[in-house]
Amino acid sequence: MKRFFLALLSCVPILASCTAPNPTSGTGTTLTPRIVSNIRPDSLSVIYFSFDRDTTVPISRANTDEWDIQLPFLNQNSRAVDVLLNSGNVNPNGKTIGTVVDSTFDLVTTAPPDAQLRTEDTTSSRRVVSIDLFGKGMFNYNSAQRTITPNPQKTLILKTRSGNYVKVQFVNLYKDAIANPTMFSPLGYYRLRYVKSMTRTLK
Repeated sequence: MKRFFLALLSCVPILASCTAPNPTSGTGTTLTPRIVSNIRPDSLSVIYFSFDRDTTVPISRANTDEWDIQLPFLNQNSRAVDVLLNSGNVNPNGKTIGTVVDSTFDLVTTAPPDAQLRTEDTTSSRRVVSIDLFGKGMFNYNSAQRTITPNPQKTLILKTRSGNYVKVQFVNLYKDAIANPTMFSPLGYYRLRYVKSMTRTLK
């Protein structure tokens, strides 16, 4: 537990450097993406992130609706990226719904209707964020390099407990967002790029 809180503290300077002082949308407003880097769970644990608060949430709040996505611990032996939404299926108090769209982050300008957003299912075949690493999900596994990289053709769309719509891009999974990771590069340091809005307009 002590190491977990140290991990959270290490994220604070990075989260504080995010762009976009006003992430919500108004008429005629252009939204600026926020970026958070090097979010890393403690060893063999998970970390929770809230897009409403733009920060991590302590593990002691895991059973609340205060977080939106759960990010797993990863290392060089990982062969899956098991990202979960804080939906009613994963956590009875969760209120986050979402979907993954087949589009690059910049081309997504409008969130799908709420009817197309769904709760996360604990069955792997029904996950909002697929754990498939071979072309169908948000992440790809390079068997030659033994590396895991985000799929740029996939964008995660969420609706939070506060009613904010969010589009999320997983930019990198390696420490300091290294451009050309190898099997020896430190894995499991999440870099996220996202835009959030009080309306379905995400541009």
